[in-house]
Amino acid sequence: MSWMPRFLSKPAALAAALVASAAPVALGQDAPESIDALPLSKQILEANPDLRYDPTSVLVRFSARSTDAERSAAIAAVDGKVLERFDIVPGLVHLSVGISVEKALLELTMSDAVDYAEPDWVRRADAVPNDPSFNNLWGMRNIGQTVNNDAGVAGADSRAHLAWDVFTGDPNFVIAVIDDGTNNTHPDLAANIWSNPGETAGNGIDDDGNGRIDDTWGWDFYSGDNSPYNTKHGTHTAGTVGAVGNNGVGVAGVMWRCKIMALRFLGQNGGYTSDAILCVQYMTQKGVKVSNNSWGGGGYSQGLYDAINATRNIGHVFVASAGNSGVNSDTSPAYPGAYNLDNIINVAATDNNDGRASFSNYGASSVDIGAPGVNILSTYGTSSYSYLNGTSMAGPHVAGAAALVYAANPNYTYTQVKSRILSTARPVSSLSGRCVTGGVLDVQAALGGQAQNTAPTVTISSPANNAGFAQGSSISFSGSASDTQDGSLTASLSWSSSLQGALGTGGSFSRSDLVLGTHTITASATDSGSLTTVATVVVTVSDPGAVPPAAPSGVSVTGGVGSATVRWTDNSANETGFEIKRQTRVGNSWSTETVVGTVGANVTEFVNSTAAGKYRYAVRAVNASGASAWTAWVQVTVN
Repeated sequence: MSWMPRFLSKPAALAAALVASAAPVALGQDAPESIDALPLSKQILEANPDLRYDPTSVLVRFSARSTDAERSAAIAAVDGKVLERFDIVPGLVHLSVGISVEKALLELTMSDAVDYAEPDWVRRADAVPNDPSFNNLWGMRNIGQTVNNDAGVAGADSRAHLAWDVFTGDPNFVIAVIDDGTNNTHPDLAANIWSNPGETAGNGIDDDGNGRIDDTWGWDFYSGDNSPYNTKHGTHTAGTVGAVGNNGVGVAGVMWRCKIMALRFLGQNGGYTSDAILCVQYMTQKGVKVSNNSWGGGGYSQGLYDAINATRNIGHVFVASAGNSGVNSDTSPAYPGAYNLDNIINVAATDNNDGRASFSNYGASSVDIGAPGVNILSTYGTSSYSYLNGTSMAGPHVAGAAALVYAANPNYTYTQVKSRILSTARPVSSLSGRCVTGGVLDVQAALGGQAQNTAPTVTISSPANNAGFAQGSSISFSGSASDTQDGSLTASLSWSSSLQGALGTGGSFSRSDLVLGTHTITASATDSGSLTTVATVVVTVSDPGAVPPAAPSGVSVTGGVGSATVRWTDNSANETGFEIKRQTRVGNSWSTETVVGTVGANVTEFVNSTAAGKYRYAVRAVNASGASAWTAWVQVTVN
């Protein structure tokens, strides 16, 4: 499991994390919650502002091929209890553990029933409040006015005011604001708060059958109730997304007419990844097409990645703030914005002079676009307004713009919406080479202008890069090509070899006549606008005796009385045999690694006679030129 070092290499200073203290950030709820009413994990978080992950639980995804008995055994090994099963990611569970998180992760990753296990990382809001000031929305329309004693440059804005001449929104389009809660009674938000059509207020019944009673305008996954209310960070981000426009009150959001679904998972010291996944699951079940996510921190989470990845099935655009550490996210990624998913738009912050905000993260490949994020005035408090700084303020500009584009073009796919936002960005020197577009959000161009033609995307699935083949063996070529404007171009993929020229066309075919040598294999696709994209891999074709065999797969071991039967799948055409090795379980560790047998070519079974005990086995293929990699260990008990 190649992802293990991503979290196992983190400092395991759990005790220090539990006693750490710091001045609380001003991003939490309006009044202290009853800590005793919260789950233990939330009580720990409330008491420890610098907590990195929940010391009482982990996130685990069980393999689809695992049995109920294998899953139960893995859970029992860590004295675990299932707290939540996530429908959005099959096999993913939130598991309390009766041993330390570090030990639980090591134990779980040893189980063949587990695809991955990871901490329940703490995520935090990505903004720092500033002093309130007068109403001056330079991010929507900048005419060179002075904001908080900072003179701007005319035109250094998002062009939202020009977009409103074309379209101001759809009162039925829902945008999820995943944050620390939203003030649903603020006079500039109340008319745009989502009302759950499947739920009857106050009847104490889960009318829509989603496991949440009376969730009439969202859900609070932090406190576990139906009132995701707060008047601070989440209210501010909601106002930039969709404060009511042209109502003679306060400010206007990027999308004047919309419905805001409030989903809370952040408390005063942040919130857990498991609750963020529940927010993503909730909005996905409701079919929400756009969300704003002004939060981040913690380590890489495969569970959160998988959940966001699943939202693509409903055409969802996940807008994230890039983070406020002022670092290059290409080398120091901040999640969730830096996840490599094509439905995420990761947003940096700019100021009223079109400069990159000094605090804003950036990245030529991991950050997509810039948007106003300094001295941003929006809804705050019970009925007032405040200026805040942060990429948290930049993201909502883009979320509002994505919602406008989607609402104006209801047949668009998520890739078309994202392409429209990115391809129409207004270039600025401060972001040149520092984000994918090198520019700032231009709402007018995204909504009313023609999107620029974008080049196709080409992917080679096989053969793998740097693969080796014996001369005469059948080599499978497969790949895909897609284009935002033209759709699928897979059928027109053109394949060639640097040694042989043209090989074939389309998404899948095989060849067994490649000549000896190192081939650069190229797959190319050209769209209707004459833009061409290529993908390449390198493969080596050698004399059959000079190529190490491919590793076997699908290893299974069956225990009997006094013996273990090992079976595998032969993936090689040039092996001379297979080696089988074994380790013995002694106490809490594996020891005595021994090659216990060999079999000839094309044999896929070996019976090992042995005493009763716990063992694990691995297999590799061999020939005269070398050996393949060993397979993963597979455990068995012999009676």
